[in-house]
Amino acid sequence: MNTLKTFRLWLEPDRDFPQFERLAWEIVDVSIRDVLMGGVHPWSPMSSGHDKHPSLAEAFVQRLNEEDSKVASLSSFNYCYKLFAEQGYYNDKKTRFERNLEGIKKAVYFVGDLSYLQLLEMAKCHLRDTWCNAVARGLTDRMCPGFQELRRFLKGKDESIRLSGYDDIVRYDLGDILSLEDFEGRDSLIISEAIPSLNFRNASCLDKVRDGQGRLRLVPEIAKVTITGIPTSTDYVNLLWHVEREGETCRFRPTLEKSETKRAKAREFAEKWRMDEGRLCFSTSIERLSEMVETRAVVPSFPALNYTYEHSGPTATAEVQASRIQAFHIGGFLDYKNTGEQIKEILREYGVSMTGNKNALLKKLAKLAAEQYEEKKPKLDAFFSEHRFVRVNATPPKTGNLPILRDAPTLRNLLLTMFAMKHLRGNAILETSHDNNTYTEEQLASALLHGKVELKGTFLRVV
Repeated sequence: MNTLKTFRLWLEPDRDFPQFERLAWEIVDVSIRDVLMGGVHPWSPMSSGHDKHPSLAEAFVQRLNEEDSKVASLSSFNYCYKLFAEQGYYNDKKTRFERNLEGIKKAVYFVGDLSYLQLLEMAKCHLRDTWCNAVARGLTDRMCPGFQELRRFLKGKDESIRLSGYDDIVRYDLGDILSLEDFEGRDSLIISEAIPSLNFRNASCLDKVRDGQGRLRLVPEIAKVTITGIPTSTDYVNLLWHVEREGETCRFRPTLEKSETKRAKAREFAEKWRMDEGRLCFSTSIERLSEMVETRAVVPSFPALNYTYEHSGPTATAEVQASRIQAFHIGGFLDYKNTGEQIKEILREYGVSMTGNKNALLKKLAKLAAEQYEEKKPKLDAFFSEHRFVRVNATPPKTGNLPILRDAPTLRNLLLTMFAMKHLRGNAILETSHDNNTYTEEQLASALLHGKVELKGTFLRVV
C-alpha cells in the first residue's frame, strides 16, 4: 500500500476557447521507489495548511518562466509575462502550492504553435459571435477615454445620435450602431477585449514539471529520505533513520544521541532489514525500503528536499560517553553582515514574504525568529530543565553542538542564542526559571541580527 501522494498534472480544453488549454490536476498515490529513483515529488502538506517544502512553488513557476517555455511569436507582444509564486497563507488551509496551481489555471493558456495573427483572428471570431451592446460599449469605452472623443466617434457612425453626457449612451444599443469593422486596426484592443487571460505558455513546457505519467517532478531523482518508525507496541521508541540512496542501495544511519534504549532498538531494526553485517549503520535494497513503507513499518519524510538551493538536511548523530567534560557551543547565524539573498532563503523556507530592502528583510527575520522561539520554547524549557549548563569564557579545543532543535537547522543557532541570553543568571548559569525580560523576543532577535548584542563563550554540562 502506497503511503505517499503526489500531483498528476494534465491540460484540458478551455471552455470558451477550446483551441487553448488550461492546467488541471489531481492527487494520486506514488511509491517510494518512484519518488527516490524517478524524482516524483512527495506531497505531504502539514495540518496547518503550510507546505512542507515551500521551495516547490518557486521552483515550479521558475520552470514556466524560462524562455523556452514561452510562445516565441507572442512573447514580444508581452503576452507571456512573468509568473510569481503565491506568498503567505490564508484561512482556507490551502497550501501555497495549491493556490499557485489555481492561479496558473486562471491566468495562463497553454498552446502549441500560435502566431499573433492567429490570435487576432480568434479574437475577432469570438467578438463577432458574441456581439451585443455590452461588447460594443466595452470596446468603445476603452478606445475613447474622454467624453468628447467618445461623442465624435459615435456621431461619425450615426449623425442622429444626441449625446450631452455619458448618461445619454444608455438610450442607444451600440451593438446595432457599431460593428467590429469600426474598430479595424485596433488589434491589441480587440485581442484584450475578447480574451480574458493574455498570458501564454507552450503546452510542452508542462513536461518540465512532470514525468511520463504526468506526475509532479522537478528533479531527476532524490537521494535522501528520513524514516521514522510507527508505534506498534507499548515499548515503542521514537527512532529516526537518515537514509542516503546510491543506485538501488540504501544506506541507513540512526540518530541515537546517548540513549541506550535507542541503540538496542536500532540493532533490532537493522537485524530485521539489513542486507549486510551492519549492526547500527547498515545497507539494504530499495525493494526492502519499499516494503518498510508499504507495510507501514515506517513513515518517510524528506527534510533535505529543497528545489531552490542545496540543503543537506538533518544528519544522524550518536554520542559516546567520554571521561573528559563535554563542552558545547552555539554557532553563528545569518545577520546584517550577510546579503539580502541569503536572508531571503530563510524567509522562503518558512513561507514569509521576501519583499523589501535588507532592513525590511531583517525585520521580517526577527519577527519569524520570535514566532519560532515561542513555538520551540516548550521543547527548549524541557531540555534545559533536564540538562543543566554553565557558561565559561574559555573555548576548549573540542566543542560540540547542543543536541536540540535539529528540525530547524536554518534558525537553530539564533533561537538557541535567544534562549541562552534570556535565561542566563549571573551571565553564567543557564537556568530556565530565570527570565531576563529586558527585551521582548522580537526585540532580542532584532538586536542580535543587527549586532547590538552578542553571546560569547561555551557551555559545560553540570553533572
